[in-house]
Amino acid sequence: MTSTTKPTSVDADTGAPRPGTLLTSRRGEGGHPLPDAAENHFVTYTSTSFDGGVVVVSGQVALPHTSMPAGGYPVVCWAPGTSGMGAHCAPSNFPGHLQTLNEWVRRGYAVLRTDYEGWGEGARRPLLNQLSNSHAVVNLVGAARALSDKLSRSWLVMGHSEGGGAALWTASRGSHAASGCDLKGAIALAPVGPGVLKLIGDLADGTDTRIAFPLLAPEVAAYLAAATVLGAQVSDPLIVLDDLVAPAFRPFVEASRMSCVVDPLPSLPLPPRGHYLRRGSSYARLDGFLRGQDASSLKLSLPVMVAQAGSDNLTPTPETTSEMVRALDSRGAAIVFSSHAGKNHSEVVAASLEDALAFADDVFAGRRR
Repeated sequence: MTSTTKPTSVDADTGAPRPGTLLTSRRGEGGHPLPDAAENHFVTYTSTSFDGGVVVVSGQVALPHTSMPAGGYPVVCWAPGTSGMGAHCAPSNFPGHLQTLNEWVRRGYAVLRTDYEGWGEGARRPLLNQLSNSHAVVNLVGAARALSDKLSRSWLVMGHSEGGGAALWTASRGSHAASGCDLKGAIALAPVGPGVLKLIGDLADGTDTRIAFPLLAPEVAAYLAAATVLGAQVSDPLIVLDDLVAPAFRPFVEASRMSCVVDPLPSLPLPPRGHYLRRGSSYARLDGFLRGQDASSLKLSLPVMVAQAGSDNLTPTPETTSEMVRALDSRGAAIVFSSHAGKNHSEVVAASLEDALAFADDVFAGRRR
């Protein structure tokens, strides 16, 4: 069954729907539903774009079968990891961590999942733009409350990889990040951070990336860097690809425009070391953008859990995540750290489930402040 909700919150000057307005909802249709949910809804809603405009974002809302507690079901809003740059790469098109998220709904949590900004024909994904990602998280909470009166005003943000960084950014906005709601804390699983900048710097300097990232395959590193460059250019059009990208690396950048992370990697010859990125004004802008997205410099006043895979095979290595946690601790953050030996970047989501559920129980009960 399909239902459409007309915007009820509009800007007085422009007449456009305000961020957080529910636009449409389709029960049981779209995305990948959580099997044990009583209700699954695919929704579209408004959010704030990276450039300050209003953008339409898609997402999913799942309600549990369990008895509703007084005040409504506690909410967990999931911020997914990077899914790619192609127009069809929205996270809801893929069953990412479905079993783990299903366990949350099975245990009585309403689970929200955002697709972020930047999908569909003509759209451009501002990859790693954590302000945009955080807006998408926060505004889904508001839109979901318009969809159902069964949701509590209390919520938790949880994310993985790029979404782990988005969770930290959302937490930095404080308990009133979503209007009329109470953000209780954040769970960041293998969050992106200083490792991205380290990878980009190594490629520009001609350093062997396997020194800092021993489990990161060189071809994967190349595609990660290519997507990073494309996403940064969306956020900052003054990044000029012809100035930044060496000719030998350009095929990786072009291939990344259309690919999703679940696709087989196109087989391309790796550029020689030192022939990936060229320093100059565009590189300086890329460097500045990435530094600005690193959550290490944030001040966090809410409870936070960070989980890290001991054998992470992407850029959030145990070393880079520890660097981030130390930086956040130095600014007064209260971080619960969970380490998972032998697990890789993707496996940490399932491996940290019981720790994350215990953390959520504590923050919703007010036992962590």
